Amino acid sequence: MRLLNFLLFVISFHVAHFSDPWCEMQLSCAACVPESMPRVRGAARARRAAAPPGAELRLQCGGGAFLLYPALAELRVRCEAGRYRVQHDQQLRHLLDLGCQESVFEDVLHQIENCGSPLQGRAYQVRESNSRVLHLATVCFDEDRAIAVSLRMSNAERNQLELSPHDEHSAPLSLLGNFNHMFDAKTRRDAERLFSDDAHMNKRLHELFKHDHYSFAGQSLTSAKLLSSHYFDEQNMQVTDFASNKVAAWRSVVEGNLQHLQRDVGALLAQAGRGALRVWAGTHGAGALRAGGARAELFLRAGRRFPVPRYIWTVLHAQHLNKALALVVLNDPFVAVSEIREAVFCESACGSVSWLHELRRNRNYESPVYGLVFCCSVANFTDVVTELPRDVIDVPAGRSGMLTELFTV
Repeated sequence: MRLLNFLLFVISFHVAHFSDPWCEMQLSCAACVPESMPRVRGAARARRAAAPPGAELRLQCGGGAFLLYPALAELRVRCEAGRYRVQHDQQLRHLLDLGCQESVFEDVLHQIENCGSPLQGRAYQVRESNSRVLHLATVCFDEDRAIAVSLRMSNAERNQLELSPHDEHSAPLSLLGNFNHMFDAKTRRDAERLFSDDAHMNKRLHELFKHDHYSFAGQSLTSAKLLSSHYFDEQNMQVTDFASNKVAAWRSVVEGNLQHLQRDVGALLAQAGRGALRVWAGTHGAGALRAGGARAELFLRAGRRFPVPRYIWTVLHAQHLNKALALVVLNDPFVAVSEIREAVFCESACGSVSWLHELRRNRNYESPVYGLVFCCSVANFTDVVTELPRDVIDVPAGRSGMLTELFTV
């Protein structure tokens, strides 16, 4: 027995210390991957991009090219000691050296259903090496207010979003190629500055209310994603980094119940069958603070632009089950107890939604400081939130049409 134990120890020691590490791509870690991450052909189904020693991979930059290999749009590499042996020149390189010249993801103007003038339709997409366009999400954007009204995606294979017939060539092309020409130049500059610099955002907030001597009680603003990276296959997670997917929200809400809700939705998308769920996300209303005896709405730029939304919402639709559910986060940690009844505009069913594990833990979803959450039927939700057209989702009214149970197909 001692000999057997010794042999097992030696084998375990050898495996732990002498075998080559896997080539792991921690795509949720911005510092761990190139700024413009290539796509791995054949790994689109995986939620975790990793390859064992000796595995051969094909890295692609779609219509672009690699920084170190500007003449190539595709590289064949072999996993070796946690790095990548490039077959083109036999160089052993770190993943950080194998970035594309430009992002493989685009945020472009696009024809979108139920997003007519004055709203602006946009599409998040990736152009593959064969020039085929893969749509990952759509956006309906209010450029006058500089905020997304609604976004849509699905958990279909490769997150491919089926769109109604449209003219793909109507999406404008930039002379610079894959250039993130989100909105006009000023909106893009303002959005990127706001959502990448919390200190600047909060300095502006305090400037707006300095004459009211308002106390923020330690609260601060930060940026929040409407479509979470948890909703997408790992290779597509970076598509959520576009500024058109971000809004200003209170930090305690973002790090509290909004985070818990998005993790629960992401887990449901991962467990459900491919293509079984469609997701909408968006905003409604403008938040306000009680200052100087009245409520002052929160807009971070002049002209009622870049509002801090009062509500951040997510709607899930399981079409094959004929069920849906609307989840609403009240982005107001300062809401008074007397105001809650008016703020919660439906009879909440969150307590009966079995798949809301993180959100329901310790019942923190009922706490305004973390972002009070309530769950509505789609009919009750669209009575108030007109940003989601009433006829987009057709399910039975009441509890019978609510997606409260975990399912797989």
